[in-house]
Amino acid sequence: MFVKNYECEKQTKLIKFLCDENLPYNLACKAVRDKDVKVNDKRVSKDIYLVEGDKVTVYLKEEKKIDIIFEDENILIAFKPRNIETVSEKGDDFLAKLKSQTNLNLFAVHRLDRNTEGLVVFAKNENAKNSLDRTFKNRTLEKYYLALAYGTFACKENTLEAYLKKDEKKSLVQISDKKLNGYEKIITKYKVIKETGNLSLVQVELVTGKTHQIRAHFSHIGHFIIGDEKYGETAVNKQYKKHYQCLCAYKLIFHFEENDYLSYLNSQEISLNQNMIDFCQNI
Repeated sequence: MFVKNYECEKQTKLIKFLCDENLPYNLACKAVRDKDVKVNDKRVSKDIYLVEGDKVTVYLKEEKKIDIIFEDENILIAFKPRNIETVSEKGDDFLAKLKSQTNLNLFAVHRLDRNTEGLVVFAKNENAKNSLDRTFKNRTLEKYYLALAYGTFACKENTLEAYLKKDEKKSLVQISDKKLNGYEKIITKYKVIKETGNLSLVQVELVTGKTHQIRAHFSHIGHFIIGDEKYGETAVNKQYKKHYQCLCAYKLIFHFEENDYLSYLNSQEISLNQNMIDFCQNI
């Protein structure tokens, strides 16, 4: 933690004052929200008015730098940790932190769930954004995940097909083996890498990319993701002391059309080292 001291020279709102002192907006909001700001030696927790002569002290926690896995003149791929939204309306999100760290105007072209960690791709310009939007829409980007699943699989490698319906109100999805009204087809490929006791480390390829697809699909076949509090089992999560889903987007392989702006990236594989993924050490 480090401390910054300021003196106010005119009447203004606290957060505006901090921003004028070159503190990023999202960081200023977080510091006030977390009561890490003192005005005249008294902690504050809201955006108050300052007057001339007020002494402001800010206690800033040193945040771990975001790991940038790949970068060129058009795209940037970074490792998103758990417990943060890729993009949110509040602005205190992974995209904002990455922009602050790199001083780049980045565009998010896809998202990971808040508590799913792994590789997220960002565009650095409009041409790259358009190319990436097309490849995500056309599903020509290979997306691989590592998951720690419950139980051992009778079939060690398989392609699963089912139907998924999203319930917006409950913020979860339902899976059916049959086509029902409002359900969309999903395809999930998997390959068991390692098994220990009741745990299986599985590589998953998302052929379709629907909300919560891996988590819900694996739960549907009886192999929920360890730590998943929405689609898993509380007793098992407590047993393994996991309170987040053990799921990581760990590998991407690009496939653009021949004359696409980003076609030079074709067949390029970007992946994480397994030692960056903590749940891989549990098996």
